[in-house]
Amino acid sequence: MPTFITGATGFIGNKLALKLANQGEIIHALCRKTSDISTLKHPNIKIFYGDVTESSKIFEAMQGCESAYHLAAYARGFAKDKDEYSRINVEGTKNICDAALKTGIKKIVITSTIVTFGPTGKISESETIKRDENVFYTTYEHSKFMGEKVVDEYIQKGLKAATVNPTRVFGPGLMNESNSVTIMIQMYMKGKMRAILGDGNGIGNYGYVDDMVDGHIAAMEKGRVGEKYILGGENVSYNQFFQMISEITGKRFFQFKIPYPVVIIFSKFEEIRAKLFGGNPLITPEWVKTFALDWVYTSKKAEQELGYKYTPLRESMRQTIDWLNKQK
Repeated sequence: MPTFITGATGFIGNKLALKLANQGEIIHALCRKTSDISTLKHPNIKIFYGDVTESSKIFEAMQGCESAYHLAAYARGFAKDKDEYSRINVEGTKNICDAALKTGIKKIVITSTIVTFGPTGKISESETIKRDENVFYTTYEHSKFMGEKVVDEYIQKGLKAATVNPTRVFGPGLMNESNSVTIMIQMYMKGKMRAILGDGNGIGNYGYVDDMVDGHIAAMEKGRVGEKYILGGENVSYNQFFQMISEITGKRFFQFKIPYPVVIIFSKFEEIRAKLFGGNPLITPEWVKTFALDWVYTSKKAEQELGYKYTPLRESMRQTIDWLNKQK
């Protein structure tokens, strides 16, 4: 029976849809009319036009499907109307869960994000971390957190759902905002990534896109209903990350360490510029605050329960750099 997917024109979702289609599955992909569907040209992929805010379109696309993946989200760093985050990430998730329950979907995998667990210290944390639910650093973070609450509510109603929480994803694929880490690697290779926030010791977890695609499929096969699974890779600081790029490429560029208060001031001006004149800011204050924190996490639960495996960072970065070099 067919598999329903949202977000098939996104970074992870595109690779997931194509991998499942290549394995012989029939895919019902819900896509907006404004989306570029050129990468979804496959005999096993059927396009249904609509978005997660349109219940009737969701029902139409979900008819006859046995399983579903919900990856669509508003994940951009800026929105003139901040209600857009809630409209898509909360209400949209509600529409998907409602349709899945009513159409008899046997299981759905929901894609969330690592940021819903909150920042950490320097010690690695897992899905059991207790976050402060009164403090959220970005509107996106809060909307995805509330989206997870919606999923929990529908599980209580009988929905068979498991959630995956990707960390900072990168790798070959669509070069969009969801693939910002790969764009950052490319910028460094061109000598255009010269600034590092603060002292460069902020730690993040970086996961390879192909590993995360496999993690989604494993969550469908083995993920327990109501459970959350972190899909990531290695934890490294910004300094370590750029040092690794330098070692692999043989290119070394001087990078400026910009104090946190300076970046905050710059981001405020950028946000004002975007609101007044249009376009997107290079960064907003809330994302500066996020990137200044540590996000040190482990995928051990996914490894143990799903059989999730991640490619060592140096190897996944080498593959990404090789791919970028071929795009020239």
